Parts: sequence; C-alpha cells; structure tokens
Amino acid sequence: MKKTTTQERRMVVGLDLGDRYSMFCTLDPDGEVVEEGRIATTKEALRRKFEGTEPMLVVFEVGTHSPWVDRLLQSLGHETLVANAGKVALIYRNERKHDRKDAHSLAELGQFKPSLLHPIQHRSEETQAARALVRSRDALVRSRTGFIRDK
Repeated sequence: MKKTTTQERRMVVGLDLGDRYSMFCTLDPDGEVVEEGRIATTKEALRRKFEGTEPMLVVFEVGTHSPWVDRLLQSLGHETLVANAGKVALIYRNERKHDRKDAHSLAELGQFKPSLLHPIQHRSEETQAARALVRSRDALVRSRTGFIRDK
C-alpha cells in the first residue's frame, strides 16, 4: 500500500460490496461527502463509474467480489485499499449495520486512519486459479477415496 502524503490530496471512495448492488460514499480531500449512491456490482457498472475519473483511493472490504473489483479498479488507475473485514471492529461492532454507513465509514477510515483497516493484498489471478485447481483435485481425490472405502 502506497503511503499518502499531505501534498497528495485526493478523493476517497468507500465501497460496501454486495452481491447484486454496492453502496458507495465519496469524500473530498477535506473529508466532506460529495456523493453517495448505489451501483450494480458488475464490471460494466463499476467501469462506467470509475473509468476516466481522476485517480482516487477506493476502500472496500475483502470478500467474494473483492479480488476482481481490486484488479478492475487498479487497471483503471485507482489505488485500492482492501480492508481485512474480520479486524474492522468499527463496522462489525455496530448493532445498527447499514450499507450506506459502512461505505461512509470505509471512506473515512481510508482517508484519515487506513492502518485501522488492516489492509490485505489479494493473490494474483494466476495464483487464485492454481489454488482453485488444487482444491478441486483434492475434492475429487477425497470423493474417490471415500467411494472406494465404502465399497
């Protein structure tokens, strides 16, 4: 993760990823909300939203969609910060969980205290594919072994 200096004033987006839709909150360099909304969690919708904009820091939690979202946003010239969801106590200790508030909290933490997000780095697409192949083979071998044992 690249460190941000005070001279690098930029917009920060908190993105609460959902399976069908994601909520976002954009803060200006002073921490003021300039835009909030909902966006489809698809490559096309995210590309339309982020392509051609000034480079921003986009903050979101690790999850099912985070690997491809991370790669897409970086390919569009944005810096990403992937928060370790299990360690983001500010969001998960809140009994009144709300996606819009989560997006705002992610943006604020990304702008003012990114270390609290315990950022992670995704494996490369090639490594993820190789690991999926190994897991699939392991499942097949276990199934075959179980089948033979049951005969």
